[in-house]
Amino acid sequence: MSGPGIGAWIIRPQLEHFVSIPSDGADRDMFTQLRWVPYYTLTHFHQLPFWNPYKCGGMPMLGNPESGIVTPFLLLYLIFGLIPGMLLEIYLHVAIMFAGGYVLGRELGLVPLAALVLAAMFPSSSWLSLHVAVGHLNFLSIAYIPWILALLLASCRLRRWHLAMLGGLLCGLTLTEGNYGFVFAAMLVAIVAVWYAMIQLSVRPLLAASLIGIFAVAFSMPKLVPTAELLTIHPRDWGMSYLTWRGVLISLFSRDQDLDHPLVASFFFSEYAGYLSAPFILLALIGTIGDVRKSFPWVLGAIFFFMLYRGDTGPNAPTMWLRQLPLGGNIGLCGRWVIPLVFCISVLAALGTQSLCERPQQWGLRLAKLLFAVGIADAWLVCAPNYRYLLQPPRPSPPPSKAFRQYTPGFTVPLTSIAMAGLGSTDCGGVGYTVPKGSVLGYNEKGYRGEYYLLGAGSVTETLWTPNRMSYEVNASEPTSLVVNQSMYPGWHLTHGDGTVYAEKALIGVRVPSGRQEIELVFTPLHIVAACAIALFALATLIIVWWIEMRSRDDSTLHRL
Repeated sequence: MSGPGIGAWIIRPQLEHFVSIPSDGADRDMFTQLRWVPYYTLTHFHQLPFWNPYKCGGMPMLGNPESGIVTPFLLLYLIFGLIPGMLLEIYLHVAIMFAGGYVLGRELGLVPLAALVLAAMFPSSSWLSLHVAVGHLNFLSIAYIPWILALLLASCRLRRWHLAMLGGLLCGLTLTEGNYGFVFAAMLVAIVAVWYAMIQLSVRPLLAASLIGIFAVAFSMPKLVPTAELLTIHPRDWGMSYLTWRGVLISLFSRDQDLDHPLVASFFFSEYAGYLSAPFILLALIGTIGDVRKSFPWVLGAIFFFMLYRGDTGPNAPTMWLRQLPLGGNIGLCGRWVIPLVFCISVLAALGTQSLCERPQQWGLRLAKLLFAVGIADAWLVCAPNYRYLLQPPRPSPPPSKAFRQYTPGFTVPLTSIAMAGLGSTDCGGVGYTVPKGSVLGYNEKGYRGEYYLLGAGSVTETLWTPNRMSYEVNASEPTSLVVNQSMYPGWHLTHGDGTVYAEKALIGVRVPSGRQEIELVFTPLHIVAACAIALFALATLIIVWWIEMRSRDDSTLHRL
């Protein structure tokens, strides 16, 4: 078996998809919209992408857990455009993941071949290709996890605190670029730090891990604050989620890892798959018993993440305990724990390669090379063809609108095509993180009164519309209310005019006095200035500590000379 669709993927590639916006009605459409809205808000309206009027009748853009705005990769979209930026984001994250795996392997004291196994095995598993295939770009931030762990170990080895702070910066990016990577990174850092503190009888690993955590929170504040607010107001509780033993065996070991594979649990196969090639499994088993001192934290991590991977199997399952934590109901589908599970097994496979390379007999090195070559070839043949699913032809879109209007489609998606037509979709239930649309009505629904209107006598004219800022000229003969056909959310406030912002049946309402005046409504996430100040302070602290430690090293070098 050469892998699903490998012939069509190589011989007859559909290159026309590279110029089509992925707005086909699947998850890739949802994540494309999460990229298009910031891109369009910045390039067309020249505003920071705080608010998304194109989804759910209006909802936070920066606070969406699945958005990727506070990241240097946003520059790729601004420079090259939407589709090239998206492809570059994917390719570069895979390269970062590969390089980080190699650096981590070397930091663990592995020979180059063993470090190469870690670098190649983790991103070659089907968890990555399947999530990218369905457009789950929020999982790309997992690329930083090997680097974070490498910086943790390097900070302890070199006794340099700025390395741990830099690890905190990368850990912060796992949150600002996505969501799950932050949790995975925090757990892996904790496991590794506790183990090294025990075997070295030192608190330095714990202090370095604490610095990573503190600076990760500080650097991620611009997204963490609005995200925590959104999840507090509109929690997303998936309910029960579990995977049977049969589902585990198919998800991890079946060579049929195609995106269209039949369901093995309550959701799509792509949520649970993490292909482990037989040669890599053999290397991981060798690594488990080859050096128990080195393999123990990764075996412990593999067991822990496997239990989470099984999901809600009983009242004392780890996932049930996690749900008791603040915002714990948002942990999502249990299958996503396969990602840190595959990572731990990848480290064990690298340790197994190290054990073979350390044997005095020549056959050990040759066997390690053979297992690596066969394992990586098998993983690529089985998993890589799934990438062809990313760029699909878009679904038909509604006709463009000259002015922004809310629109109720007959189907939940395509969100991107609706937004590009200058419309806001009111129906997005079940598509990523959402908010209730309340009383927001589409122009094609009964009872629609327009995108703005007065509840009482008078007239109102829109003088400016942008995602974050809207202006209206109001002429009221008596005190009344201006109503905007978008969802009310904390952060909407007046910057000009006399009135009070409030929720009018879940819509944005402004109580205005009688008379003629200009009303300007602006959305700014609460506490965003303080959040950005904390992130900038953390960056300044990192630079200062780096400068001090580098200068002290240079001074000590000159003193020895």
